[in-house]
Amino acid sequence: MGSYSRRTFLKLAGASLTGVACASLPPADQPPAYGLARSTAYDIVVQSEPDPAATVLRKLRRDEIVTVLEQITGEHGPQGNPRWFRLLDGFAHSGYLQEVRYDFNPVVYDIPSGGKLAEVTVPYTRSRDKPSAEAPPLYRLYYQAVFWVVETVMDETGKAWYGLQDDRLAHKYYVSADHLRLFSEQELSPVSPDVPPEAKRIEVDLTKQTLAAFENDQAVFTATISSGWLRKDPKPGEGRTFTPIGHYSVFEKTPSRHMGDGRLTSELDANELPGVPFVSFFHMQGTAFHGVYWHNNFGVPCSEGCINMRPNEARWLYRWILPTVPYVPDPPQFIGKGTKVYLHD
Repeated sequence: MGSYSRRTFLKLAGASLTGVACASLPPADQPPAYGLARSTAYDIVVQSEPDPAATVLRKLRRDEIVTVLEQITGEHGPQGNPRWFRLLDGFAHSGYLQEVRYDFNPVVYDIPSGGKLAEVTVPYTRSRDKPSAEAPPLYRLYYQAVFWVVETVMDETGKAWYGLQDDRLAHKYYVSADHLRLFSEQELSPVSPDVPPEAKRIEVDLTKQTLAAFENDQAVFTATISSGWLRKDPKPGEGRTFTPIGHYSVFEKTPSRHMGDGRLTSELDANELPGVPFVSFFHMQGTAFHGVYWHNNFGVPCSEGCINMRPNEARWLYRWILPTVPYVPDPPQFIGKGTKVYLHD
């Protein structure tokens, strides 16, 4: 689930409470850019060369937004993920720089009964206890996190807010409506729904940190993943990472899951990850395939055991896995009936 342990990662991440309005926007006269990235921890360094041993020029603040001029492959690694970003003032390893955008969206006022799924489309946005910019702050919500929008509310200034339903909490919280984009039906529709269940399987190679989805013997989808961190002294049969090895079946799917302690808080270093996208559980310990927004270190084992994926890839897999389940806040379990999963070293 988290990178390092989830609790350790979030404690390292610091406790800055600035909002989206304080995010560092790129200068107007910058050269053409590959894109933007958000620093997901406080200790990300900018270096003189794309090399772990290069001179450190400065450290990025947590949630600092930087301009990425290009992505390059470092000749000196790190192993598993040698991807680096060239910034305006140096180079930074990509592992804890989330690629982001500023996309603002038209407000949808007619939310159907049961709600609509939506994703955050700005680097981060502050949720509130009430639909008002003056209301107490709650979680900071990050790019590509996914939530259930259950209502649209106008405040006294005419600003639109979406009310979000959290799967762990009875308490509703609110976010600026233009910071979330509602998914279309096509984006959530099943992939290959007519392929027989027995013809679909997922294979995960924990040594190579790769995932492949098969229809019969044809790989129809592949991805680089991050599994559980490496065991220091693995024993026979338990595998080299903290992700369980063996044969399993997906038994539950949910498009939005609040992971962590389930505490209502505004503390950024709390053990809370609301809106984890497109979660497909295959082990009763809570191990799942899911998207992540707190790291970009694919190819390196760095989770508590789950198979971390890029959010768009996790969504594709979620749509492909059988059986198809309704998009509701509390989807049913289907123990023993889901797509087969094989994990090996």
